[in-house]
Amino acid sequence: MLLITGVLFVLVVTLVDLKPVVDQNFFFSTSDPGIQQTKKIERRFPSQPEVILAVSSRDISSQRYLGRIQKLTQRVHTIGGVSAVKSLAEGPKSFDDALKSPFWSRLLVAHDRKSSNVIIFMKGRHTEQPIQRLEQIVHELDAPDFRIHIAGPPYVVEMLRRSLAHDFRYFSLTAVVLFGLTMAALFRSVRLFIGMLCACASAVLLTLLVQSMLGHKIGILTVNLGTIVFVIALSHLVYMTFNWQTLADRAHRIEKESPNLAGDALRMTFPASSWSMVCASLGFASLLIVQAKPLRELGFGGVLGTVVAFACAYLMYPAFLRWAVPRKSKIVEAEPTHAFWSRRFGLLSLGVILLGAVLGLGLVNVNTDPSLMDYFKPNQELRDGLEFVDRTGGSNPLTLVVSSSNGALLNTDAAYEKMWRLHGALENQKSVGTVTSLPTLLAEGDRVPFSFLISYEKMMEIMSQPKYARVSKSFVTDDRKEAVFMLRMVEGRRTKYRVDLVDDLRAVCRKYGFKADLVGGIYYLQGRLAKLVAESLVTGLFWLNLLFIVIAWVVARSVRGAVAMIASVTLVPLSMLGGIGWFHVPVDIISAPATNVCIGIAIDSMIHLVFGVRRAQRDGKKGWDAWVFAREEQWRGIVYSDVIIAAGFAIFVLSDFPPTQRFGLVVLAGCVIDILANLFVLPLLGGAELKKRV
Repeated sequence: MLLITGVLFVLVVTLVDLKPVVDQNFFFSTSDPGIQQTKKIERRFPSQPEVILAVSSRDISSQRYLGRIQKLTQRVHTIGGVSAVKSLAEGPKSFDDALKSPFWSRLLVAHDRKSSNVIIFMKGRHTEQPIQRLEQIVHELDAPDFRIHIAGPPYVVEMLRRSLAHDFRYFSLTAVVLFGLTMAALFRSVRLFIGMLCACASAVLLTLLVQSMLGHKIGILTVNLGTIVFVIALSHLVYMTFNWQTLADRAHRIEKESPNLAGDALRMTFPASSWSMVCASLGFASLLIVQAKPLRELGFGGVLGTVVAFACAYLMYPAFLRWAVPRKSKIVEAEPTHAFWSRRFGLLSLGVILLGAVLGLGLVNVNTDPSLMDYFKPNQELRDGLEFVDRTGGSNPLTLVVSSSNGALLNTDAAYEKMWRLHGALENQKSVGTVTSLPTLLAEGDRVPFSFLISYEKMMEIMSQPKYARVSKSFVTDDRKEAVFMLRMVEGRRTKYRVDLVDDLRAVCRKYGFKADLVGGIYYLQGRLAKLVAESLVTGLFWLNLLFIVIAWVVARSVRGAVAMIASVTLVPLSMLGGIGWFHVPVDIISAPATNVCIGIAIDSMIHLVFGVRRAQRDGKKGWDAWVFAREEQWRGIVYSDVIIAAGFAIFVLSDFPPTQRFGLVVLAGCVIDILANLFVLPLLGGAELKKRV
């Protein structure tokens, strides 16, 4: 078994690309309507990804400042992967010319005139190396009176990729070490520790290997898949180990040794583990029906990992159980737990139910559309830079492609005036920072001497020539029926969902005689993603609960038992999501799946407890006595399993990446709710005699 694990490790290291893949369009599949609109915009209005350097100083009109801007511009030009740079030193004729220009003033100068922008156009989507070189230049030129702040989609995406890669390397490994140390401390058996580590590690390695063979790369969510698979496999092993220990203790009590303890423990655990595997697979499979690509990737990886974890647990671990020697359990010999578990804990259970109900009221406050800033820690250079750029002109790009409501061409004087009115209305929106558009470009052309002799159509033709970098093609179509408005949206002042704000902007376009034919950009895609995350929480949990109703009926084999299971498992998402709402914890795409993980853990514990009840009933115990027997038998598996899982995921709280922190915190809270729901609420609802005082 150890040899198999070693071979899998070598195969993964040599064949699997462990570098997380994150790019601007990774959140969606190519068939997504939002991506299709964005692609259409890119085809009609060719443009390149932009990185923004907002450079602040006491006096941005001074020669010292402008000289430094020129040096910065020249240094940026030397970066491979940069196609063009626009700044006060490259674009307008002078600083005064930039202020007078309707185009350059919006593009390069902040509203308060305390900073200016250096706009860097990147070639292609592979920006890792250029961003690293840019950071080096910024570090060298940054000074107290020449502060350089970085923003823009390529930079943000690179920071996300780095954070995920860092957490994948360090925190996933540390979590596994914590899992291992907790296992060693709880079971105090080197042989069992080696067996658990071998089976869990093999499950993770085999999942990564099979995923890679099927063409699936590590993405923004599957970066935590290894830890999740480790936990799923570990859960099977914990219950199998405690059942093995319980059988050994019973044999010791009656002074009759069992010839095949490992086989008996496997048969005792297998039915409950099988149903747990089915439930976990269905939970991940519910993510396959959503449109958000990362959630679908996690759904596929989760289903695969669940099956692989089950197989590794039952094919590899029994050999280690046969190798290990059960230790004499003082807990079972002294029987100190019977009096404890025979109590009904009515007040505690009622308190848990009321707490879940109160927390559930926070569901209306759940925010699935967090600010871009929430992805990064406050009071750090990256976050401070983004916030500065956001305040001085917006940090998140949105593109509107508009056409006249009556179908008129956009190359006339009347259309020009009409577009200027729309431009002003968009700039006056609270959520909008800087706007660049066709009328600002044409206004720049109007500043040329004798421009009144040239029609706007002729001006567009001139600006489409190579010597002017074909700039007009980035703002208007060849048939002059559609124009583009490029907005930088402000994240700091946002109080509504992005999709709602986009709808407001569509309404503004209609008010001024235009219709928004296409909407694209990172801002719009993030808004759609937030909407899909919210829908996935609702639809995913709905279908999972619907399927669990059937499974609960099959497992419990009674109406009361099934209702008790459904009510108890409902406490987990109700408390978690409601608590998230009360404490205003952002639910981003990375932390959102924590709810599915915790529900899987809760269902796993619940099924093992109910199968313990059924075994007690087969032995002649009835009613509450069967639940007391099951709690005595399974409490260690439930508590120890959750403690090990909580200990492993707790390490994510130490991450510098807030979404990873939130993922760890939510799982940690879910483990506490799981223990309370399964050991106290479920037995009370499922087995307590109603005639007796609770």
